[in-house]
Amino acid sequence: MGGAAIEWQSGDLSAAFKLAAGNGRPLFLYWGAGWCPPCNRVKADIFSRSDFAQRMRNLLPFWLDGDAPGAQALAAQYRLRSYPTLVLFSPEGREITRLPCELDGEQFIAALDIALAAQHTAAASLQAALNGSRALDEAEWSLLSLYSWDTDEGNLSSAAEQPAVLARLAAACPPGDACAKAAARLHLHAQVAAAGRIATGGPAGNASASAAQAAAAIAAAADRLLAVFGDPHLARANMDILVNSGVNLIKWSGARQAELVSALGQAARGFAADPSLSAGDRLMAVRLQMRMVRIGAPADGMVDLVKQTVEQVLEAEADPYARHTLVNTAVSALNDAGLPQQAEALLQSELVSSHSPYYFMLSLASAARRRGDTAGTLRWYEQAWAAAEGSATRLQWGTTYLTSVLDLTPQDLPRIEAAAAELAQEIAGNPDAYQQRNRTQLQRLASKLALLTVPGPHASALQRTLTSNL
Repeated sequence: MGGAAIEWQSGDLSAAFKLAAGNGRPLFLYWGAGWCPPCNRVKADIFSRSDFAQRMRNLLPFWLDGDAPGAQALAAQYRLRSYPTLVLFSPEGREITRLPCELDGEQFIAALDIALAAQHTAAASLQAALNGSRALDEAEWSLLSLYSWDTDEGNLSSAAEQPAVLARLAAACPPGDACAKAAARLHLHAQVAAAGRIATGGPAGNASASAAQAAAAIAAAADRLLAVFGDPHLARANMDILVNSGVNLIKWSGARQAELVSALGQAARGFAADPSLSAGDRLMAVRLQMRMVRIGAPADGMVDLVKQTVEQVLEAEADPYARHTLVNTAVSALNDAGLPQQAEALLQSELVSSHSPYYFMLSLASAARRRGDTAGTLRWYEQAWAAAEGSATRLQWGTTYLTSVLDLTPQDLPRIEAAAAELAQEIAGNPDAYQQRNRTQLQRLASKLALLTVPGPHASALQRTLTSNL
């Protein structure tokens, strides 16, 4: 794993918590998988940093691999699902906060320092902010704004409640320069969580008041976006949100879209030219520029820019972790630029040298499916399953293959039977089969098997097994 200077613990998490408590050291938990591109980005851009390694010397860093024995059950216990999830615990084992993995290295170190200095957990700060029991200081607002809401998993709020919780939190953030940066980020989180829905708060039965409040809310949201997009410091501080959700934020804004496109485009060009950012983050910024063409940004020269940037960043990168995530981003950028053949060629060329070629095989299956090549789709899914490593990964890849067969060729009973028989054996040999990420995949498969009109004996047996265990 990346970051050779870090003495990662693995294996028995409960023993690690006891060791952390005995030594009075916070525990830093990394939940991930070898094939996961964002995990490989974290390894290359954050874990490899000397300032990160220096901080880990005073902590107990624990690596929970999703394929380790019992890992999926532990993930369910600690509410971990998305790869990667990064959690900081106090020496006593209380969860302090979850850190966003999408931050660039410099911003991540700053967020980690805030978490290490925190006098209250994120949960305690959130409760105080919402119930008004005490005033939060600037550091607490920063802790909440830098919380990884994407990987919360109901830890601070349920998925259904999160849009309202974030909207209340953003509204409660005090005005003024001291908390301006936290307030801007919290408002972005609230808008992303709401997926464009603007809560008017208008009185029931008063349509004109509600309409007026909705218009005011939309205008205020657009103003806040322009303030972030147009401020180089705020834009950089929130680059992770803008790169991942900026296009949707503009689509959802409902107002001043031409101004928003222009402002975000300028911010993206600044990211792409920033030498302090990693090659992967600069490529993400170029991809953002390409995606913005669909919502009105100028298209001139963008396809050539994507091709040139992809070529440059891949030519310069040999580290397997960094290259894995770079290839994944490059493929997405090439597809966004209308260059699917080049994207597939890149995937094919990486299969021999990649440490996780089975991940790229899934991408090749998706490419074949987009162009209507059913045989190619299933061939790549089957090869990905055959090449996959790790108990959870193999179960999830096998489930993906069988689900695709059921979707695309439900009449191919011999193929369904063969896959069902093999997958049943893997499930039987996996104590974690019905836990967390594995469980989600098997639930999806069970619903597909239930649609078979005349299932064969192996498919029927698998369906009964899943029904009795899910």
